[in-house]
Amino acid sequence: MKTNILKIYLCTCILLAGSCEEEESAPINTAPIPRILALEPANAAEGDTLAIVGINFSENATENEVKFGQSIIETIAVSDTLIQVVVPAMEGNIVGVSVRSRGKISNKQNLSLVRTKVFEDNFDRPDIPSVGSPTVPNPLGTNWQIINGKFSLNENRLFSSEGGLESYMLYRDADLDMQVGDGSYFELTATMSSSPESFAGIIFNAQSDNKRFYLLRTTNNMLQLLKTGENGLGHWVNIMVNQTFEGFAPNVPYQVTVSSSQPGNFRIKVTNKDTNGILFEQAVEDPAPYLGGSPGVYYFGLANPVVIAFDDFHLELL
Repeated sequence: MKTNILKIYLCTCILLAGSCEEEESAPINTAPIPRILALEPANAAEGDTLAIVGINFSENATENEVKFGQSIIETIAVSDTLIQVVVPAMEGNIVGVSVRSRGKISNKQNLSLVRTKVFEDNFDRPDIPSVGSPTVPNPLGTNWQIINGKFSLNENRLFSSEGGLESYMLYRDADLDMQVGDGSYFELTATMSSSPESFAGIIFNAQSDNKRFYLLRTTNNMLQLLKTGENGLGHWVNIMVNQTFEGFAPNVPYQVTVSSSQPGNFRIKVTNKDTNGILFEQAVEDPAPYLGGSPGVYYFGLANPVVIAFDDFHLELL
């Protein structure tokens, strides 16, 4: 019996010794602790590229794990001081961002999630005969304010068929303000066409007096980008584009896009809606820009009758 006890004792010692050897031989993680110093930008929207600036990241992409909350996010570029990811669709307004690098977990930085606001009207509703500003409420759409002239709805498009009158209406919404800069931007898109010798146009950054705004308009083979002054239409305080271009013609449906992320800097793009061919694409500047305000549509029928149509009005704000 004493012999058996001795054998058990010796086996226990051997097992304990083996365990100690294994613990002593286990590798020790000497990697430095990663630290996030900044998120650039601090406010980002879905699809934006986010730069995680910090120290002690691994240059080996497989050794870095980025988390938004509890969700693991794929990296698109890494270095020891910078990791880039694309912001995914997330719930809520704020999400915590952290990095696990070589097994060590960083501090957490909060990212503010920016929600894009969308304002749009495809005019897909029953026909409305021609109405002007005296008609209240406006049957064309609750957010539309007719400033001058008459408009109608026909075949799921916004129309005007009256000549000899320079007229326009604005899209008004309490949450709509076309601000740019400091992370804000806008992108306005609409489809428009006009009969010969007549103008169709889109308005942006219309101020509260309904007179000061930017107007991008076409007639025949001409494209103009104009800025009105305090006296409204005809009081042109800046003519930024005023040229004829090959490919512009009457009755051609144009898809027009105006975008801006900095005050006074605009990118204009005009595409033939039928062929998708780009007819004009250029950046323009205004040294004394109008900020905020609303978008709208414009027509000037130089003959009578005229056919001017608008469709697929779409505005995104960030």
